Amino acid sequence: MADTSELYKYFEPTVQLNTLALSNIHTLTSWGVGTAAGILGLTGWNGFIFFLANWAVISALILFVKCQGKPSVYFKSSLMDVAGTPLLNTLLSYVLVWTLMHALVYVYD
Repeated sequence: MADTSELYKYFEPTVQLNTLALSNIHTLTSWGVGTAAGILGLTGWNGFIFFLANWAVISALILFVKCQGKPSVYFKSSLMDVAGTPLLNTLLSYVLVWTLMHALVYVYD
């Protein structure tokens, strides 16, 4: 039988709320970073490197500022929830906004 302290370690509605807030932060920052990449005129691998650098900075800020260095208090799979899980969805949003902004700014180049 499972230990009762481990069984009641997480309150599921709070974990879901934390995950939703984290998803919103990643989505909104990917839109901002995609807008910046499009306006700066980044193309090809430079745009993806720009995304990965910003992803690392944003994940580190969330980890150390919002979670105070202890993501296991707020999420079940801790570091994977903060940095790894929403990467693909955020990347797709980033590419969408990046190409849209690049096309709007550099339409006559």
